Amino acid sequence: MLALGPAQASLSSVVRIVLQKGRHYDPTDLFLRRGDTITLVNGDDSAVHHAFIDADRFSFDGGDEEPGKQATLILTESGDFVIQCGIHPKMKLTVHVQ
Repeated sequence: MLALGPAQASLSSVVRIVLQKGRHYDPTDLFLRRGDTITLVNGDDSAVHHAFIDADRFSFDGGDEEPGKQATLILTESGDFVIQCGIHPKMKLTVHVQ
């Protein structure tokens, strides 16, 4: 006879790669969970990017990212946030965090 304990399900955090190239984020919309990580990768050959979030409950500043560099963001708050580029104002990535 086999004795089973209580069922346990653990949700592991996700790391999502976002490409910054051609003055765009790819993808432009993400649905993630609190605790997940976004890695922003500058895929341009010569352009510098500067990803940031400026929201009431959550802020992030990735600093200047030279070509080939990356910035990491851990989502610690739930809600909808917009990642913008301080150098290219039309670059926007909407992040929905549960």
